[in-house]
Amino acid sequence: MLKLLIVDDERIIRETMATIIDWNTLDIQLIGTAKDGIEAYNIILDEYPDIVLTDIKMPALSGIELIAKIHEINPQTQFIILSGYGEFEYAKKAMQYGVKHYLLKPCNEMQIVDSIKNIKKDYFQNITHFMKEDPETNINVFHSIGVSIFTSCLSLPSDTCAFQNIIKTYSKYLDVQTTPYTLYYVYYTPSDGYLEIIQQLSHFKTQYFPGLLIQSLYVKNTLIFYYPSDNIDTQIMEQFFTEISEVKEISSEYKSLSFSNLSDMLQELVPHIKRYDSIYYTSNIDTNIFTTLNNYQNIIKETQDLISEIFSDDKMQYQTHLISLMSLLSSVSNLDFLKQLATSVTITAISKSRTFDMEEISNFLIYIEHEDSSSEIRRQLELHIEHCYNHYLSGSTTISLSSKIKQIVEQHYGNPNLSLKWISENCLFMNVDYLSKRFLKETGNKFSKYLIDYRIFKAKQIMATSGTDYSIQQIADLIGCGNNPQYFSQIFKKSTGITPSKYMKTLYSRQESNDI
Repeated sequence: MLKLLIVDDERIIRETMATIIDWNTLDIQLIGTAKDGIEAYNIILDEYPDIVLTDIKMPALSGIELIAKIHEINPQTQFIILSGYGEFEYAKKAMQYGVKHYLLKPCNEMQIVDSIKNIKKDYFQNITHFMKEDPETNINVFHSIGVSIFTSCLSLPSDTCAFQNIIKTYSKYLDVQTTPYTLYYVYYTPSDGYLEIIQQLSHFKTQYFPGLLIQSLYVKNTLIFYYPSDNIDTQIMEQFFTEISEVKEISSEYKSLSFSNLSDMLQELVPHIKRYDSIYYTSNIDTNIFTTLNNYQNIIKETQDLISEIFSDDKMQYQTHLISLMSLLSSVSNLDFLKQLATSVTITAISKSRTFDMEEISNFLIYIEHEDSSSEIRRQLELHIEHCYNHYLSGSTTISLSSKIKQIVEQHYGNPNLSLKWISENCLFMNVDYLSKRFLKETGNKFSKYLIDYRIFKAKQIMATSGTDYSIQQIADLIGCGNNPQYFSQIFKKSTGITPSKYMKTLYSRQESNDI
């Protein structure tokens, strides 16, 4: 679920946008609203929203200035600009920061929704781009994720809530809510004929839809395949069934279904395949990577329950459930099924550890796929779980974690790029969202406020000890605000009630009086 912030200096506009749109339907978490650029800047430093919907002209810090500052810290943040007719040319300045979406005031609900959907599509396309950077490696990763999804879902009862909880685990890796999907059932397909159909489909796809990712499943006498269907001409796809009817002893009887997203499609598909003991799956019909999904529901469910129970602040409970899990996996003699379970455990463990390292996931999933020793898979999996659990515990250590953050601020307050994201990436190597929540819970203050307060404290300290040796610009530079002295003046006045220059004059006057 992506996070969104609304920024507008007109209260009625920001409150209307916050309430009129069903954000949950869009799979968007509305983290709040801000009345100006400075308030928005501080919220962004604390919450790191994925999307910011912002006005152009605002007091203190304009929309363009806000975008420029955030672009330096986190260029991945997506912006939607709200502008009046007279401000549109001004808004074009934001193009240099990668802003693609503009809405002219007044705008309606559908315009905002369409912009959100487009940004979400861009977000998941970026993930897809990452997957394509190293095709050989990431094909295996994507396949492993698909195996894990079906392994997790096969063990579920007929419970919509339980299914949605599973799907949320994979929303980091896949677009489960935005992109529409088409699903095909090809009936009366014999076991010695489904590979031939897949080969023909791959050839047909290359001719008409190059680059389209088609996934497939085969259960007894039924071939199933599905694909993201936005911008796909379904009539052309239907031609395929005319072609396969010419294949000897293969029926072309089929049924197609359309869905608004991957989550809805899986919710329809999973109940149809749960009754089969063996399911043959491939994440890409262009490859020769096929996995047999062994549907031993009791073992799968017990494995999922144990890995979820392992992640507890109680170390005794952790050890007990880990022993039980490894004992259960030791009873699995089928190597393919063990790999299936290990993949599912890996994905779940990483999601529980509050970290998200795609390279780490990739390397370990590839290792599982290529390892032929059951005992070695179990040994390495146990080490992997321990690694993830240690990350989990590091996030649970309340006092030490906030103290570490404060120590880093004391050491690096002069760095203009200092932010909680910078700390997460360069010092603590933990999820920035989690750091933000832990800092607030432990200290009662948001990180942005703490950073501002500390920088103002250091500015006062410099003024008190150096007299008039430093200019306002130099002081701003020393405390990490040198790239924006105006912002320094604004936060200083907000904190003290007077401008930095007036504070220095007052301080200097007092010193002269004391000297007399």
